[in-house]
Amino acid sequence: MHFQVLVEGRPRRVNFEFGKSRDLRSISHWRVPPKAMRNPAVRDTVEFARLATKRHRHYLRSIPTASSISQFQRIVRKNEVAEVAVLLLVRASWFKRSPIIGLAQCRRSFCHHLLLEFLSVHPAIVGNLDPRISGVGKGLVYALGSLADRLNIKLIWGEPTAHSAPFYSHILGTPGIDDRLSISGNALKRCQKGFREIFDGQLD
Repeated sequence: MHFQVLVEGRPRRVNFEFGKSRDLRSISHWRVPPKAMRNPAVRDTVEFARLATKRHRHYLRSIPTASSISQFQRIVRKNEVAEVAVLLLVRASWFKRSPIIGLAQCRRSFCHHLLLEFLSVHPAIVGNLDPRISGVGKGLVYALGSLADRLNIKLIWGEPTAHSAPFYSHILGTPGIDDRLSISGNALKRCQKGFREIFDGQLD
């Protein structure tokens, strides 16, 4: 599945896809110049990426993991209270620093909700290094809303940070988000509508 981000103000296509274990190495190699690490948001996104890869490696050993919609559905049909790990990626072959520019580490709960454990965008993008790219984080959240619709999931929840809470408030149209992120009802519909505006392609 594809959606559009802005690169120096111009739209460019990126892929949204399920990740696999082999992708973890690319994520763990995200780097920026030391000067950029002075930015707290850059430090946060690097830390979240590292924690996401560590968490996903743990899940690969401990609970079912899905690398496609069909595999996710098979797991849940077999065990309706199964916890299922998914790693969702934004991939851009044209980005020279890394083929992966964003990720969402998620887990399906036994209640059939989606827990967003870590969301991270490449630190060079967060740090506004050249080329200037925008729309990756928003596209990820909107894509999660679209995926939830495909999987009949009614709630996405998580724990924002002081830096990410204003971002979620803005893109979800929900003022005053604190350390509890709950995307359901109208907020979930907003994600699905937003994704249709940048959507191009199919997700398996």
